[in-house]
Amino acid sequence: MKTKLLISLVTANLLVHPATFAQDAEKAEINKEPQEPRKMKGDRKGHVMKDVIPKDQIPPAPILSVEDSLKAMQVADGFVVEPVVSEPNVFNPVAMTFDGNGRMWVAEMTRYMPNIYGDGEHVPEGNIVMLEDQNNDGKVDKRTLLISDAILPRTISLVKGGVLYADHTQLFFAQIEENNGQVKLVKRDVVDPIYAKGGTLEHKPNTMLYNLDNWYYNAKSNKKYQVLALDAEVPKGAKEIYRNDLWKMVKANTDYRGQWGVTHDDFGRLYHNGNSSPLQGEYLLPGTLTQNPGFWPKNKADRIGPPNIYPARMNPGVNRGYMDGFLIEEGEDKAKLKGFTAASGSLIYRGDNYPEKFYGMGLTPGPAANLISARYVKQNLGKMAGELIYPGHELLASTDERFRPVNMYTAPDGTIYFLDMYHGILQHKEFLTTYLSEQIKARDLDKNNNTMGRIYRVRWAEKARGAQPKMIGKSGAQLAPYLSHKNGWWRDTARRLIIQSEPDQTIIQPLKEALNTALQSDDFPAVANLLWTLHALNGVDLQSLQDALHHQNKQIAATAIAVSDAIPESEQTKLIGVLKNLIAKDYDLALQAAAVSARLIPDSAIELNLKVLDLYLGKPLVRDVVVSGLGTRSKAFIEKLGDQHPDAELMYILNNLGKKPADRTNRAQLSELGQTLYDEGKQLYSGPAACFGCHGADGNGIDGLGPTFWGSQWVIEEKEKLAKVLLHGLSGPIWVKRTLWQTSAVMPGLAARPDISDRDLAAIATYIRNAWGNNADTGSHVEPELIKQVRENTKDRQQPYKQEDF
Repeated sequence: MKTKLLISLVTANLLVHPATFAQDAEKAEINKEPQEPRKMKGDRKGHVMKDVIPKDQIPPAPILSVEDSLKAMQVADGFVVEPVVSEPNVFNPVAMTFDGNGRMWVAEMTRYMPNIYGDGEHVPEGNIVMLEDQNNDGKVDKRTLLISDAILPRTISLVKGGVLYADHTQLFFAQIEENNGQVKLVKRDVVDPIYAKGGTLEHKPNTMLYNLDNWYYNAKSNKKYQVLALDAEVPKGAKEIYRNDLWKMVKANTDYRGQWGVTHDDFGRLYHNGNSSPLQGEYLLPGTLTQNPGFWPKNKADRIGPPNIYPARMNPGVNRGYMDGFLIEEGEDKAKLKGFTAASGSLIYRGDNYPEKFYGMGLTPGPAANLISARYVKQNLGKMAGELIYPGHELLASTDERFRPVNMYTAPDGTIYFLDMYHGILQHKEFLTTYLSEQIKARDLDKNNNTMGRIYRVRWAEKARGAQPKMIGKSGAQLAPYLSHKNGWWRDTARRLIIQSEPDQTIIQPLKEALNTALQSDDFPAVANLLWTLHALNGVDLQSLQDALHHQNKQIAATAIAVSDAIPESEQTKLIGVLKNLIAKDYDLALQAAAVSARLIPDSAIELNLKVLDLYLGKPLVRDVVVSGLGTRSKAFIEKLGDQHPDAELMYILNNLGKKPADRTNRAQLSELGQTLYDEGKQLYSGPAACFGCHGADGNGIDGLGPTFWGSQWVIEEKEKLAKVLLHGLSGPIWVKRTLWQTSAVMPGLAARPDISDRDLAAIATYIRNAWGNNADTGSHVEPELIKQVRENTKDRQQPYKQEDF
């Protein structure tokens, strides 16, 4: 009997969820007796962490009530800031979405950095909550807790039957049931077990933005997801990863983009940011350059305006604030940040509450500088650009150091909602320096965290909030008019609800009638949403596209081309003839025609690529879009050219199709030791050294973080120079080939890392000098002895190197 009882107890213990053991371990760490201060992981050997301003001259950072926090905000003329919800109805909000009735679904990262060491962050106590404004006074009066055991939740999005959310590793579907206004969790499934696997907290996938093309896109990720009917065909290049009784989920590759947050414009372009790059926009629609299986160009994102910022208070409490160049050194703005160091979830404003001049503006929160920055977005030839709306000051800036805006959203009422994590510590433990920890402790910013949070509304003072939506439960026909709403949130939500509800074909004709009306009124946002809804419902044909294809509004015509791949195959030959005529009218139409050619079935689609080349060769993006648009017809295209073309750059691309740059390696040509070091370096690059976090898994760099290693003189020219940089770091601006790389992010040196040896650094150097097409060490390798010698010769180095040091 005792034996059976013992076996039962052991079995029961084995069935305990692993998170329980992690939780016990984390709590045990928190409850330990005070001990000697631990070494901060962000410290770098040789860095002199001097105070840039005496601590007694820095304003205090007390916890402010919502009312006092509002008084601490400086907002641009014409706008007002209003509280929507605060503690105890919301805690540490980091991501949010609105459902069809305007209720807020919020991911609360309640265990983020409880202290300067981040003790207890993996205790599963993160929340997914629903917040409601029941009396429509603009403030939340009901909080419903749906999930309370998430580990550092970071992603949330709506889907038929519930919500998608992600913790620090996995993507989940939480099925929600609602009866008489009460919602409850029915079940929870893992949708993608590797959604955010690997990397540190600051470098994990997030967002799940539902875009115009009906795919969900993420930041810090090269994956996209789509919800389909159970009997729907899986799109080419995608793979089914999950299904339930309501729908199935497919996953596909896309361009790697961003760090925290993704947003979009009315055309379906994606915008994102790096920590020191406030807003970056992609000129091309997502997927444009990934259609040729033998071609791997990088989809470049353009910076929207300068990175300048104008804080309302001094900012010595940033991780590398002790280094030259981060803070203003003299004058009335002394100790204020010069540029972004923690750009967060940006937004392209698409609401209807502000004056027309603000529609389409780009906004980026800067939680390290306690502000929100605004930029006009412009489209130049083949390039996105922009300029500051308020040079010299900001849309919103606060003197409260705990004010941490981390994400922004166009709201159903036409205004902007932004999430204030209201947290004393912003920098994660993996990078936090002793300098910053002392700044934090000096102003008690390590106290009373994880129990506060606020969500605010930014409204145009002379205009009231818009109406509260009531979309849930409506039929597709009832939702269709909202596709022409002036507020982009209503259009996006109606489109998702219609498509995911699997409407019958009777809705196609009303949508086409609405399309004709929108075309007559030159209403581009409405046309775009109607066209992409028809595209998803297989309701596109050549007749319905005729007026859009020939419309004087080039954005309308380009969108019509983008969705034209969905017309029946029997009409596509005629479509190709139409597109050949349109190409001659406009550069952007030509780009879109070249892009869509890959998705058209007739082989005559290749004529579109040839004509675009003839008319626009030499203009931005043309070569890449044309070659991508060949799809699987590259061989036929080359034959049409006669195996030769006077443009050498085009022929280089064509002759190297199938040779993926990221896979090109010089490993076989290295010495025997070199090959071993190469293999070790490859593991270190993606593992303990975490080089991939800033330079990309393929070594081709990440905008706003780290430059490319492909052919970089910093990597391949001199072993000694590379050794110095690996040991002590490098700060910009620097020239990499012909590009000036400007970022406030500093490459940290590895000299002080006890877990990184001289051999490890030699291995990393050998790997990056001989991967991705680099071939710097044929017959040899980078010697560990060289690293040792450089370490000794530079042991007194106090700061990261700059370009002028070499």
